[in-house]
Amino acid sequence: MPTYQRSSVLNTTLTKLLSADIPSLEEIVVVWNEVDMPPPEDSISEHGVRIRYRVSEYNCLNNRFMPDPEYRTQAILQHDDDVWYEPDDLEFAFQTWRQLGRYKITGALPRCYSRNSQGRLQYHQCAEGQDWYSLVLTNLAFVHISFMDYYSSDAPIPTALRDHVDKVFNCEDIAMNYLASMLTCTGPLHVMGRQRYHNQDPPGGISTLQTHMARRHDCLNVFAQKMGYFPLVQQMGSIQRGVPHFS
Repeated sequence: MPTYQRSSVLNTTLTKLLSADIPSLEEIVVVWNEVDMPPPEDSISEHGVRIRYRVSEYNCLNNRFMPDPEYRTQAILQHDDDVWYEPDDLEFAFQTWRQLGRYKITGALPRCYSRNSQGRLQYHQCAEGQDWYSLVLTNLAFVHISFMDYYSSDAPIPTALRDHVDKVFNCEDIAMNYLASMLTCTGPLHVMGRQRYHNQDPPGGISTLQTHMARRHDCLNVFAQKMGYFPLVQQMGSIQRGVPHFS
């Protein structure tokens, strides 16, 4: 869970996550990008979950995917500091990842792409009634640790993608989706809980900048150019917690 200069937002999200017992939750690692300010001390919740603060060398969006020698699980929930599943829904999302999405980016927020009249890729939210998606945002999604290892490696393709993320300070989630689809030749998995995910939507975030969408359009095209092809795969299935009842 990366965070930068919004302790009240972070504390609200941590409080929600720690309000109930989540059986499969091993620990919460806060990636502390506020390098000029010391983090809070590590702690243990009343449910026995360790909250560990990992201090970054500098503020960078790629930090969330960097290796961590203390990780002890294959599943890493990539989790922004302003968004969360309800605790029961989080456990459901994890069990869905275990059974159906172990080698997929599995999470709450699907996104789509299109091509304009010049053939350039454009990024956008999926339109109402659209029956496919090709990305799941890593602000609330399970990612296999092997994807993170490759993302942070010295291999030419992830190195080129990370460099562009640093250049534009955006698009690390798109880069991870590209690499996951490249490695698996399949797309992500959209998983919904019984309740909709929560988003504090604080002011001043990256997505509120006027340049945000233009940069994300550009990332789709730049990443495809650096990789030599467009790897995203269209997915049509979503999974939601609960059993539908019909009269």
